[in-house]
Amino acid sequence: MITVLSYLVIIFGYIALFVFIFGLTYRILGWARLPTGFYWGLYPRPTKWTFSSVIWKIFALPTLFTTDKQLWIAAIFFHIVLFMSVALHFELLGVHFGPEATIDPIGACAGIIALIAVVYYIQRRLGITRSKEISALATHFWLWLLLVQVGIGTYLRAFDVVAPEVYSAFAISVLTFKPTLPPPDLWFLFHAFIGEMYLFYIVFGKPVHSIGQFFSQYILAKPERR
Repeated sequence: MITVLSYLVIIFGYIALFVFIFGLTYRILGWARLPTGFYWGLYPRPTKWTFSSVIWKIFALPTLFTTDKQLWIAAIFFHIVLFMSVALHFELLGVHFGPEATIDPIGACAGIIALIAVVYYIQRRLGITRSKEISALATHFWLWLLLVQVGIGTYLRAFDVVAPEVYSAFAISVLTFKPTLPPPDLWFLFHAFIGEMYLFYIVFGKPVHSIGQFFSQYILAKPERR
């Protein structure tokens, strides 16, 4: 089973990376062609487009703060530890942020906080009537899958299941188109495969809205072009 899953991780990884790069490029080009100079009720029209103002709206979530402070707290913590976890994954490319004895506990703590936040999101989806009404089956699927993914990642980080130099060598071999078999650990393979699934989801699911906000603010602030 491990051998089959190993080849699946390699093949599906290339497909996911191709879809992610070209799918995201297609979406960005589509946003760039949209007409400008009009008002969208969904977003307030900015007086000017500035990078700092968009960064503030994406990461500080000021609108959510005014409507649901409890959810805002969960979202802020989740996004902070999510970005930390993603940054730590650059170890795959040989980037080191400090001694392993220090980084691993930080990564594990970030994973635990992310787990708590995802459990909170799921609880809201299941326990609040309005959230249940607007939650599609796909939303529940990706949330539960995220819970599994974060749980496996936290376990791998906390117990140092796979040595960094081992998974780094595998990642570099894939990116240089000279793939070698991944580490023969079932949990690592599941973690890698689910991560590849999320590359699809980033392009076609809700995460792409964070990228789209840059373009929506730009479109709203630009002079009219129809």
